[in-house]
Amino acid sequence: MPGLPTPILGLTVPTVGGDNNSWGGELNGDLAILDNLGAAPIVNVNSAYVAIVGDFPETVYRVATGGSPLTFTLPTPASCAGKIFTVKKVDAGSGYVNVVGPIDGQSSYFVVNQFAVVRLISNGGSFDVIGVY
Repeated sequence: MPGLPTPILGLTVPTVGGDNNSWGGELNGDLAILDNLGAAPIVNVNSAYVAIVGDFPETVYRVATGGSPLTFTLPTPASCAGKIFTVKKVDAGSGYVNVVGPIDGQSSYFVVNQFAVVRLISNGGSFDVIGVY
């Protein structure tokens, strides 16, 4: 019987002296999770969006706004401490991305220009801007 999963990645912890004939499957499952961490997932967004918390440490969102503002809502900071959310406006439309969450003491952050990027990390209570490009 495996031990409790690891708290961040949910990896299976084999029981030393137990788990007869099951270590291989447990370790292969863990390796698949670790291998997936080799690249950040990319999500294309073109309408109002609510980000979800996944297994990956960072997710990149490519946002096309067209001619209207688009609301991009971050998850509750407590649900994703240490997770990074990168939001990039990819189109030349006149709309902007309104990134909603508690961000550096404000309720939102605006990404206005084509190819502009904001990179945010949850500190457990709010989001910190850690990069603007």
